[in-house]
Formats: sequence, structure tokens, C-alpha cells
Amino acid sequence: MKKFVFIFIMFVVLIGCSTPMAKHRKHIREGIFISGLNQFAFLEEWGKPDEQATWTVEGGQYQITYGLRGVEVGGRHKAFNDVWIYYKQNRILFFANHRLVANYKWDDYQKGDREKKELPAIMK
Repeated sequence: MKKFVFIFIMFVVLIGCSTPMAKHRKHIREGIFISGLNQFAFLEEWGKPDEQATWTVEGGQYQITYGLRGVEVGGRHKAFNDVWIYYKQNRILFFANHRLVANYKWDDYQKGDREKKELPAIMK
């Protein structure tokens, strides 16, 4: 009986631990890119991004690696740490603390569709 209880508890713990990431991966597979999706779920589903940029903060100033700026989300500026571009999936993703804060279709950005959306500027 004790062995059964132990196995049942372990099963519940394992299912409980994997559920949030499984939900995030399901959203990604279905194309539902809601704020808060875990950055590592994108790695598991799509692999490494084709291009990426990382921001770090030193002395209260953002230091840019590769050259991507902040993004306007909901009319106010949100700082982000990572920007990932997936060409095959046609997505540019913005993460803060390993959580999705914004995303756009890469083609829309490339066409200069800036009137409909406030998109980040890429400096190359």
C-alpha cells in the first residue's frame, strides 16, 4: 500500500511540474502567442532562433548586444531582455525575464507596416 501511495504521489508531482510548460508548448504549436509564454517553450518547440539579441543593464543603462531597441506595447514602453527572430515561423519575439512580452510577424516588419503597429526599430 505504501508503495502504491508513493508511486501515486510521484506521478502527481511529475504531472504537476510539467503541465505549465506543456500548456505553453501547446499554445506555440497552435499559434497562440499570449504574453507570459515561457522562452524555453519556444526553444523546445522551434529550436534555437535564427537571430537573437540580448539586453543587459549596467548602472541603470541598457547595453545592447546586436542592436535592437525597446518595444511599445499597449501604449507604454516595456523593457525586454531578449529578442528572437525565427524566419521559418515568420516571427520576431520579445522576452522580459524569460516571458513573452510582444511578438510580430517578421514579414510585416520587413514590409515596413509601421502605421498599423508600433514595431521596434532594428539598427544594423
